[in-house]
Amino acid sequence: MSLYKSDSDNKTKLFENVIKFGPVLSILGYLSGIVYFSLLPHESLIHGTYISENALLPGLVTSDIYSTDSIFNYYHFLKDAYENNGGKGYNAELIHDIFANKLKIESYTQNFNLSNPFSNSETDGITSGTNAYAFGRAQRADGTESIVISAPIYLSGKKKKIPNLFGISQLFILADLAKTRPYWAKDLIFVATDMEHVGIQAWINSYFEAHSDSIKGENLRARGGSIQAALNLEFSDINTNKLEIKLEGPNGKLPNLDLFNTIIRICKSMQFECSLESEKSANSDFSYYHNRPPVDHVSGLINTVNMMLKQATGVPSSLNGYFLNYRIEALTISGTRTSFSSKRSQQKQNVLKTTRIVESTLRSVNNLLERFHQSFFFYLLPSSHYYISIGMYMPAFGLIFLPVLIKILSLWFEIFSNKKSTHSDRNESGLLMLDLLKCVVIKFMISFLFGIVLYLGTPFFLMFGKKFQLSPKDALMNCYLAMMANILMTPFIFRSKFSSSGNKTEAENINKLIILLFLTIFVGTISILNFSLSFFVAIFYSPIALLAIQNVQNRLAKFFKLAMMVVACPIVYFSFIYLLNQYFFENKNFFTNPGQFYVSLSEKFYNFVLFSQISQIWTYEMINLFLVPIWSALWITAFN
Repeated sequence: MSLYKSDSDNKTKLFENVIKFGPVLSILGYLSGIVYFSLLPHESLIHGTYISENALLPGLVTSDIYSTDSIFNYYHFLKDAYENNGGKGYNAELIHDIFANKLKIESYTQNFNLSNPFSNSETDGITSGTNAYAFGRAQRADGTESIVISAPIYLSGKKKKIPNLFGISQLFILADLAKTRPYWAKDLIFVATDMEHVGIQAWINSYFEAHSDSIKGENLRARGGSIQAALNLEFSDINTNKLEIKLEGPNGKLPNLDLFNTIIRICKSMQFECSLESEKSANSDFSYYHNRPPVDHVSGLINTVNMMLKQATGVPSSLNGYFLNYRIEALTISGTRTSFSSKRSQQKQNVLKTTRIVESTLRSVNNLLERFHQSFFFYLLPSSHYYISIGMYMPAFGLIFLPVLIKILSLWFEIFSNKKSTHSDRNESGLLMLDLLKCVVIKFMISFLFGIVLYLGTPFFLMFGKKFQLSPKDALMNCYLAMMANILMTPFIFRSKFSSSGNKTEAENINKLIILLFLTIFVGTISILNFSLSFFVAIFYSPIALLAIQNVQNRLAKFFKLAMMVVACPIVYFSFIYLLNQYFFENKNFFTNPGQFYVSLSEKFYNFVLFSQISQIWTYEMINLFLVPIWSALWITAFN
């Protein structure tokens, strides 16, 4: 017997093994991916944070802020201006006046306009605002590098805007240090922004001479050097006893981990509580500079998922996110109050420590000889003292999506093995081409047409709602749901178009293969740009896609398949994620009040779409152009 085996024999054996063991490997891979991801915050897999850039030297400088008198003087001056004349006196002009006339540093204002992209006329929907910005020029430097310290004039509140009095007051204290101290190697740029996210985008666009259709700001009358880093200060109350760090930028971007670790080390050295935003495992152990709290697996997993939910939206968590678009490492320091102390001495101590933490962070960044580059840019944080690197969490993503890859191989082998084993005549080839036209081309044309309509149709949805006297939020949500209903009705309307002319097995397999390839390309590409979004898509659509292309004869099984495909509708799936997020992380129970949930969802959806238009966030466009057509093709395949 010959020991030689041809390549075709090896391929046939490989095909048989994929067909035989594929379902078992798919189930094991998917479950293993979920279990592995759940175990990532465990102490045996987790890594403690550390400083990669030795030049930062966090917490090793002596502070030049010795008392809180100046801080409280500025705070009460701003508070009086806010309380008089209904808050009209507290604005960018007042901040500019303090910078220019009291602190005697270079200061300017910038006017800008926000044009609502969904407005029907050029004059309607235009909102104006004013930023104030100042420069603390380094005495012994050539002005080629700079650091930005920003603070919004007002913060968004649940019912009304909250003045950021303490944050603005810290700008004045730091500006005085920039003017009088000789150790600064970089210029300090102080920016007080109006209208929060809009104001900072107007200033950044003008600084880098970037064009925006929605936000138009005046040209800046002065500039600093190349911006190395940025800090954003948000304090709703001067009585702050805890700092929370906000990291998430647009489209899933994150700042270099060294900047975050620097602030955590400085807070720890000053024995001041600091954590991630909404971190569940709060730590108050400051007995040693170098120690870390023990790992809490459950809390770490909750914090990781919470961070991923914020990152998946693509919307920045605060103003720092817009600097990340220009390769500027930035984060937001937000002050909160976990307990109230009536002692005046304790309040002064907290104010002094908070301001010193910001000062010490700036002086650490001031030590840098080059841009942040040594630490991680892709990571997840289960707590403020531990991190999960990209090399640890990507295998979980690969295992979760493994069933789709196995099915693609199976379909590929099945299609091309049939081609080699059968010799069809011209008539059969013609029928195959006709089946491909019906099963693949028409189906994908209709599916992608829906995606293009959703991508371009937002202004028309709002115009349509205006004719029926609907609010923009209700109009956008109702029209979007109507489009989803049209997709669900597509198999009934075009059922004859999708029917086969002959033996349609090969055409169906090619159709399934193309759908799975589109899903793989979409999820794989997004995983590089925004891992959290791709993870939430993969963990649900991986089994759903295989369920949709599976042929079932049992009526109950077919009903279950179609029901799951309705749940897989992108707006239904992401609404369910929003519902769970509000319940577990925001402590809002919408299960007992569906009407309130719909109102909240409509408002969130409208703000998300508006943010996407004015802030160049592509999450909404990517879902409409790719995920919706993929789901539409899966729905038509599952129904037929």
